[in-house]
Amino acid sequence: MYRLLVVDDEPIIVDGMYRSLQEEELQLDVHRAYGGDEALEKLNLMRYDIVVSDIRMPGMSGLELQEHINARWPACKMIFLTGHPDFEYAQTAMRGGSVDYILKTESDEEVLRSVRKAIAQLDAERLSAKFVDKASEQFQLAVPMLQRELLQGLCEGTRPAAVLEAGVCCEICTFRLRLDDKVMLVMGRVDCWPDRIAKASDKTLMMFAIHNIAKEYLDSCTLQAVNLEHYRFLWLIQPTASLVEFRSDSAEPLWDRAVRLVHGDLEMIQSTSLELLNVPISIASGHAEVEWRHLPSCYEHLRAGLGRGLGIGQETIVMERRPAADEAQGESENAKLAIRNLLRKWTGTDYYYDTGGKPETLKLLTELAEKLEPFYEETGFFLEVYYALAAHLLAQWNRWGEQHEPPSDIQLDQVSHYQLHATRRDAFHYLIHAALRLFEVRDSEKTDHTNQVVDTLNQYVTEHLDADLSLTALSDLVHLNPYYMSRLYKQCTGMNLPDYITEERIKKAKELATRSHLKMHEICRKVGFESPAYFTRIFKKKTGCTPQEFRELYRLSSSGQ
Repeated sequence: MYRLLVVDDEPIIVDGMYRSLQEEELQLDVHRAYGGDEALEKLNLMRYDIVVSDIRMPGMSGLELQEHINARWPACKMIFLTGHPDFEYAQTAMRGGSVDYILKTESDEEVLRSVRKAIAQLDAERLSAKFVDKASEQFQLAVPMLQRELLQGLCEGTRPAAVLEAGVCCEICTFRLRLDDKVMLVMGRVDCWPDRIAKASDKTLMMFAIHNIAKEYLDSCTLQAVNLEHYRFLWLIQPTASLVEFRSDSAEPLWDRAVRLVHGDLEMIQSTSLELLNVPISIASGHAEVEWRHLPSCYEHLRAGLGRGLGIGQETIVMERRPAADEAQGESENAKLAIRNLLRKWTGTDYYYDTGGKPETLKLLTELAEKLEPFYEETGFFLEVYYALAAHLLAQWNRWGEQHEPPSDIQLDQVSHYQLHATRRDAFHYLIHAALRLFEVRDSEKTDHTNQVVDTLNQYVTEHLDADLSLTALSDLVHLNPYYMSRLYKQCTGMNLPDYITEERIKKAKELATRSHLKMHEICRKVGFESPAYFTRIFKKKTGCTPQEFRELYRLSSSGQ
């Protein structure tokens, strides 16, 4: 639905065109202004998609109004009206981007033709290729961020290594790492930022400087840097051809040579960062290369090693060696990592609550419960998972305030204390039940609120048929965007709101015509029609007869004739 504004200094023209456009099945939200200055005030308050304006008006002319519109609402379509065939004005108007230039002496059908033309242009522009081109430009600008998200996801385990095999990342991965080779992982941390580096942009710049220092020292390796936050980063490293050629007669395996080179240069990278940038950093390095699919496990060990540190915990260099583990232990670590990722997916965002995805939530929580099944007896890990989920659930309840108490079958004490349940399994499944009940309560409230909005609109329309019932006026009543309110109303009732208003006006008109002695022009005003002629046209269109004929037919039927 588009919003249209009719502008002219002659009220009879504005009102006539207003009624004519409302009568058509164009699904327009029509407004009017009796001069350029009043139109500008309306345009400063809200966006209009189409403006039909007189070109010559006292005060602000149509051409001056067009300049303001082009500056504020460049997508708005202008249709000019004039009483004189002034081609100089027409040329100026068309150069300003107007859709059409119409003489006031032409028929209403010509105006409607121009409005339909403007609507067609608006529809076409919504699907225009320029949006695709612009999106493509924005995508190219976003490639570095997408690369960071992909690599961070691979390291944290939120992105499966299968995306590499499927080639999903090929379009955004312009980095030079070989996806068919192993990779070495190094994690770094800025221990503290100097006082002179306070802005986020300055910290980002320093991070790039640290990466460049690393690339200078490790010039015989390919290094892909990933900034995790404004203080933590990753380096993914692979040997290049130059390292293969170096000492080609050496029997030392290539990756052993590469790992030794990286470990040997970490101290130089750290000291150079401190000397040149005055930025102290700590580094944790993997002890060997790993498969891409094992990055998450390596990432967790490096993060733990960097967190432990040594001494005062600053300017440390940790060579993290994974302890020897059997296959079962490796599977257990991977399972725990998968649980943590699912938990992060649930607690790290309000998406599931805000978008109403109850089926998705049930699927995720069911998967989480299944994966947690082998770990109920591991107290530390169970408590980590349980209380992360419980805290997030309690936060969602509290967002609603005290007026939204939990339903009677949910006790918050049993959410926050797993010991109140017979088993840990029972406690965790109680959490899932509480989360799903939250959805039910929220959905019920949303339905009640939606019904309340519809009831408020219907009641207001019925009680104020002679008032301003434009979509804009009604949207202020229920505090919703006019377009969204219109869609919501149709979704709930199956009827367009303007059609409902017309039906209620005709219904009331029928009642007044048969049960009162009011004259037709008085009924016209009471039910909110602009003019008796317009009232008669709409009444006949809906009932098949004029209001007066309807009254007479009713009297004849009542008298038995």
